Amino acid sequence: MGETRVALIDELNESVKSLEGYNYITRDSYLQREACDNLTALLRRLGDLKQEAIDRGDDDMANTLLGFECSVGFLRASISMWLLLKEGRADDAWRRLVEAQRLVADAVRAHPGFARMAGHGKQLQAIEDLIFPPQKFMSLGMVVRKRLCSICGEVYGECDHLVGRPYMGHLCHTIVSEIEEMNHIAFVDQPADKNARVVEFNVPGGRKNRMTWKVTPGEVAAPDPADGQKGLAVNAILSGDGLLGH
Repeated sequence: MGETRVALIDELNESVKSLEGYNYITRDSYLQREACDNLTALLRRLGDLKQEAIDRGDDDMANTLLGFECSVGFLRASISMWLLLKEGRADDAWRRLVEAQRLVADAVRAHPGFARMAGHGKQLQAIEDLIFPPQKFMSLGMVVRKRLCSICGEVYGECDHLVGRPYMGHLCHTIVSEIEEMNHIAFVDQPADKNARVVEFNVPGGRKNRMTWKVTPGEVAAPDPADGQKGLAVNAILSGDGLLGH
């Protein structure tokens, strides 16, 4: 590894380390917002550096910088989670928690040099278990006819790329191209996406938020169906893109 590359990695490590101290709920909110701004600026720089590595055809450096992007993104999401909790925005804080968890996992996949990030994953799981109430997760069942590879655009399985592997600064994932049918919605304990969850449910006089327990006054659930079956009326997010189900 060249001296220039070593110096750059050392500099980036120091930049991240200098901002890690704001990742606690007790830190001053103004200082945390300032830290998030600095992390956003660092992400922009990392994007430029990664593109330069891609243009050079330097796969290892591009993947290293991808790891830094994920690490910095994790730190920004985690600090934002604390800020949102202090502002009473629990549902938004949950989304930042899930984002932070995903970015930790992506950093570990991006390059072997980021294996230590797995420890942050354990910390985030502890935060989920201790800070947030248990969630009711949901899964949308579907039959997918075709998935495309995010790296090459070809039908996944007909190319040489593997999901979760880094390729020149990008992690491979699949893109659903054709759906044959959506056939069920189910409650699950281990969802593919923790944003797919029950957000609120109907109670006498309104809707209760599952995160805050606050009741929003309004119309109650629709009448039970004619077949006599009882059901639970809920508002739920069925995908990370915000698809609502009832």
